[in-house]
Formats: sequence, C-alpha cells, structure tokens
Amino acid sequence: MLRTILVDDEKPARDELRYMLETNHADAIHVIGEADTATKAISLITKSQPDLIFLDIHMPGLSGLEIASVIHDISPNSTIIFATAYDEYALQAFELQALDYVVKPIEEERLTKAIQRAHQVLRDDADEPLMPRPNKLAVDNGAHILLIDLDSIYFITGESGRLEVHTTTGIYSSNKTLADIQERVKGTTLYRVHRSYIVNLNRVREVVPWFKGTYWLRLPNKTAKGEELIDIPVSKAQVKLIKEILGIG
Repeated sequence: MLRTILVDDEKPARDELRYMLETNHADAIHVIGEADTATKAISLITKSQPDLIFLDIHMPGLSGLEIASVIHDISPNSTIIFATAYDEYALQAFELQALDYVVKPIEEERLTKAIQRAHQVLRDDADEPLMPRPNKLAVDNGAHILLIDLDSIYFITGESGRLEVHTTTGIYSSNKTLADIQERVKGTTLYRVHRSYIVNLNRVREVVPWFKGTYWLRLPNKTAKGEELIDIPVSKAQVKLIKEILGIG
C-alpha cells in the first residue's frame, strides 16, 4: 500500500481526489495527509517521507514545479504524480522526473493507470537490495577518511577554493566537491543555499533580510575564540525556496 499525500490549494479538488482514491483504490493507496500551501507540503513531506505525492501546479507561494524540485532533496524516494487543470506544463513536469501528469477533471480510468504505474515503479525499487545509509558524512582529506555526524555540521563551504566542513568540533577539509556532498546529503536538513555553501537548516539562528530581496542566514561557527555567529548568503535563485522551507512569509 502506497503512503500518499495530496497537495492542492483547493479543498474541493483534494476532497474529490481523496474520494476517488479511498473509494476505488483503498487496497493500493493510503492517504496519510494533505497540504494546501507549499510550506505545509514541504513540512509534511519532510516528516512523513511518503511513497507517492499528488501535486497541483498552481499553488500559493511556490508552484508545484518548484515544490517538486525541493522534494527531490527532502524526500528523494517519493514518487510524484502531477494533478492539474493545465496541460501546458507537462514537459517541465517530466523534466523534473515526475512519474505521471494527470489533467483535471480527473477521469477514473486515467487515475487507475497512473496508480498502476506508481505501483510498478515502487515495486521495482523495492526489489533492489537496500543499502544502509548511516547518518554520517565521509570526508576524505587525503590522509584520513573521517566520518562526521550530519547533525554536528553547521555548514559546508567551497568558497576558498577548497572544501571545508564546519562542525561543532572543528573545521575539516576535504577533496570532495560541493556537488558530491549535495548528492550525498539529499533527504537531510543539509541544503545547498548558494553556489559556495551547503547549510544545516536546523542550525540556522536568524534569517537576515538584505538589499534587493536578498537574504543571509546567520548560524554558529567554531573558531579559535569559541563559537561565533557567521552570515551566509542565500542565492537569489534559492531565496523563495528557503523562505518556504523555513516557513517564512
């Protein structure tokens, strides 16, 4: 049974889809939650890690397409089916690796095909052997391979030309790239907010508005003098996403 979340800003649309799922697909689908905004959706998906997400395109705040790009990081094993009244976004949806694209008003036959596809994909994934994934980040500094607790990380930067992992116990250098780290930490609270920074969003103390709609994240940093606060920029392309993830209006 697929643990499923419905994301749509219109309650009648969610009610109708839930009715169809619970009436005709109760043996295959278990609806575990609903969300009517991007902020609620991101929070719910992060906590529940659902198998399947039905996602509308036109949403307040972030669009469904923007939410989908976040889902790949916060819940990489979730499968997305877009359910929307607009058919012109199908190409963009599939570029975001959506499993299917169902146009409203949803027809039962079309919904059935989408659910069957989801079951097939998720069953194939389940047949693959599971690899344990400890809550650690391996950092190879050329001499040793260190295993760092993800929760202990404040931020990771490549700004100086070499990768540095800033943690509660000190700073560690690595020969990895930010892209390598970004891929490894998908589905965690470590998020790339800038081309030069990955930040542990659980460690953010303040969000500081700056000029022309830009923002800085203020969080701790271990120094020789002790723990001090450091300001880290959020790229303009990421501002909207980060505000939604942190629940900032």
